[in-house]
Amino acid sequence: MQLFIQREIFSMTVVAIAIIIACFMINKALKKADPYVKPKGVVLLVLWFVELVDNQVLINVRKDFVKNLGPYIGTLMIFLFICNISGLFGLNAPTMNYSVTLTMALITWIMIQYNSIKENGIGTYIHGFFEPIFFFVIPNFFGRIAPLISMSIRLFGNILSGSIIMTLVYTATGAFTTMVFSALGLDFMPNLLGMIVAPPLHAYFDVFAGFIQMFIFISLTQVFISNELNSDKEV
Repeated sequence: MQLFIQREIFSMTVVAIAIIIACFMINKALKKADPYVKPKGVVLLVLWFVELVDNQVLINVRKDFVKNLGPYIGTLMIFLFICNISGLFGLNAPTMNYSVTLTMALITWIMIQYNSIKENGIGTYIHGFFEPIFFFVIPNFFGRIAPLISMSIRLFGNILSGSIIMTLVYTATGAFTTMVFSALGLDFMPNLLGMIVAPPLHAYFDVFAGFIQMFIFISLTQVFISNELNSDKEV
């Protein structure tokens, strides 16, 4: 029996190791930082990022969720963005694998259900499946499952489609370049057209689309959790 590891799983492992190493280095820099001196460099960047994440949770969810939900949102932002742009570094983007996006969406979905039960009580949570009448239990059930499916498929589909388009671009430009060089009787056939066309496309499909998909995922996470909360509760 042969053990087969999917390329996206290998890429995810590389990304995770890189993030862990970066976290140790940042932690070392924070420990050395003087709290009475104006922050700069890595320390300033980290403080800006933490403030950005906390403000996002404060605006989209609620003040009392900043402490516990903020670290999760921040981790999602870093991990998803690096995964989405990992193709630029010769890796297969982990988010091209549906098992990866489904797992991440499942974590978020569990958090949504947990906060709904914690905020409203188990009785209200179960009663919600039978509103407005008992026979609505089936559509209400699928309504509960919908965020899990939509979030996982949206992220997976957009990253995969970008990768497919770039593969087609490289294939088409490579074939065209080969044809031109062959007509000129030259043996050396680099994909010159691909080298010209690919960079702006990578900027869109990897960097821009990768950032947008990350932002949509964390925004939906916060919105779905916020929708389950009692807006009348004082914080």
